[in-house]
Amino acid sequence: MDRRDVERYRLSLFGRMVLGVAHEVDNHLSVVLGFSELIQLAAGREQKVRDGAGKILSAGEKIGAIIHQYSRYVRPHVPSPEPFVPGEVIPEILLFSRYDLGRNNVTVAPPPEVPPGILHADRRDFGLALLALLFNAAEAMSSTGGALSMRASVGADGWEFTVVDQGPGIPAGLEEKVFGEGFSTRTDPVNAGMGLPVARHLAGQAGGTLHLSNGSGGGCEATIRIPLKARA
Repeated sequence: MDRRDVERYRLSLFGRMVLGVAHEVDNHLSVVLGFSELIQLAAGREQKVRDGAGKILSAGEKIGAIIHQYSRYVRPHVPSPEPFVPGEVIPEILLFSRYDLGRNNVTVAPPPEVPPGILHADRRDFGLALLALLFNAAEAMSSTGGALSMRASVGADGWEFTVVDQGPGIPAGLEEKVFGEGFSTRTDPVNAGMGLPVARHLAGQAGGTLHLSNGSGGGCEATIRIPLKARA
């Protein structure tokens, strides 16, 4: 058995368990939040006590938000197109993925601006497609580090979401091979070569496309284009 098979199984197994872990953490977190509120109420005029309890409450609510978003995206589901605001999804996926994306001296910058508007697609699959591009880009920069950024725009032809890295770019002759399932230029056992194929598939399911190009100053730009009204 190839070591990659072992690591894929490990990730699959822990993926199954994460919902149970999130449920247990959420149960204990509800106790922390509940007693923080009681402390605030009982503190009376003790401002320092009220402030301390408020910080505990705020931190607990942030933990709860991370668990909620993570549980939403990790749960298997049947794709169902719906109208949603892309500007709400991008902060969600960055919230619980920032640690992994920021490893190996890779910094992640959210889009400077996400235009207001509605996108018709499966919300969770859209988030997964962006995550796949982000992780693929971060992996391409793992040996050197650098800045990873995103852009988002909308026009008459639809939405565009671009992930820009500072990696080595796409080697000549591999422009289409990188979309092959299991293809990878890296040797890491957890690098299964599925990020780009999954992202392209999900973009297609939304009625859109995924295009890769080398940047003029180096690196790679991965752009998902989705029409304003994707097919059902």
